[in-house]
Amino acid sequence: MFGLFKQKPPPQPTTPFGTDPLTDLGGPRRMTLDERKQLRREMVYQSVRDNLLLLEIISGMYKFKAVGLDERQHRFMVVIDVASGFVARRAGKVMRFNEVEKFLSERAFAQYGVRIDSIYWRFHPEVNTFGRGYRASDVAPKPRPAPQPVPQPAPAPAAAARPTGLRPSSRHEPVSEDEMRAFEQAIARGVKPPPIHLGELEYQSDLAPLESPPVAGGTQYGAL
Repeated sequence: MFGLFKQKPPPQPTTPFGTDPLTDLGGPRRMTLDERKQLRREMVYQSVRDNLLLLEIISGMYKFKAVGLDERQHRFMVVIDVASGFVARRAGKVMRFNEVEKFLSERAFAQYGVRIDSIYWRFHPEVNTFGRGYRASDVAPKPRPAPQPVPQPAPAPAAAARPTGLRPSSRHEPVSEDEMRAFEQAIARGVKPPPIHLGELEYQSDLAPLESPPVAGGTQYGAL
């Protein structure tokens, strides 16, 4: 009964990011859950592409998709379609498919703290090369105009090197190499990684790092 006379707390002011307490709106904004889920999916796509390239596999030799296995998109299944010329090599040695699976899974966890629990392969012996496919988040390159003869320009000063950190999609600015290095080092030490920044957005994984690198998975060619 006396509870009826208790003073109610004042309502929180509404901000562009909801009714949470106001913080320093001049600083980076922490990603929402949906944004973090989408970023983790992009991390998987970039990890697979970059690490297949390390295995001397060009993009025309495969296409793939990643499917989230848990609600928060920390675990993924990857399905890879391969053309007839698909051959993975590391240090000049041809790798078996189970070795490729293990390499991709370990690298995705070491780089981004996300798991590739399962990898499945689909072979297309009738296909020599795949055309480049684009997802909604990608920007397809514009057709190049026919080359026109132009006078030889004077030497220009060297352009600044583009950051080589995480490049999740055209919607986000790249993460600095220093931040990604600190992120990977934290995962390697088994501690929670520091936040990383994509322009005005801040990514702090809600469950990273996971317990340990993947040690088992349902793949076609062996346990991960």
